[in-house]
Amino acid sequence: MSQWKDGMRMTTVDTSPIEELYEPDEEDGPSDMEGDPEKPDHREAGRSASTRPNGVWFGPRGSDATERDLISFLGSHNGVAVLQWPRDVGRSHRLRCLGIPRLWLVQEGAALAVARDKSEEWLPQTAGDLKIHESLRRLSDWAATERSAIPPELEEDGWLHLGDHGIQLTLPETCVAAPLVARFGAAVDDEHLARAAARSNGSFTGALHQLEGDVNALGLEVVPASGHAHLIRRCR
Repeated sequence: MSQWKDGMRMTTVDTSPIEELYEPDEEDGPSDMEGDPEKPDHREAGRSASTRPNGVWFGPRGSDATERDLISFLGSHNGVAVLQWPRDVGRSHRLRCLGIPRLWLVQEGAALAVARDKSEEWLPQTAGDLKIHESLRRLSDWAATERSAIPPELEEDGWLHLGDHGIQLTLPETCVAAPLVARFGAAVDDEHLARAAARSNGSFTGALHQLEGDVNALGLEVVPASGHAHLIRRCR
């Protein structure tokens, strides 16, 4: 699957072959003009793959709202952000804080940097299909392992943590999230959640909707449960 959005590309990556992964729609212009990698060497393509990791190829432009949507997609699918070095240095901090793994494609002439931890890898922009796929798979597996290790924790100041990574919630979100996180994986009655939201003078519906979107970035989801209730759990 390959979908363009504000110059960024959301993909499900396989290795046999993946030419459409590198080619935008006609109105988007040539790949190089959009700042995306050159087409890879397809000599390594054609081998079967056991997994199909998800990734978003970040282009040189995009609104904040679009990036939030794509980051939510990555978090909820153990996906990988594919970035260009050094162009995307400024946008990578947010991804790192949320625990979104990064695959850096290094432009010709730039030095390969050393990965700071297992959440990122570096490849030359001319890397072949198989190397890109293997890197995406390793990073996706890392994300799945990290997020399955421990339950979320919510601090009084609204920081929702999953291990070393976290996201800042608004006050209404925090009030709704508190009983959900306290009973992680179990249903909480909507009346109880609505009373919690009222303590912040916020809208229950609005706070719940915002929370549903924000926690996806950490690999979590808020879903309805039977009997007019909701629960928070790991994305499935």
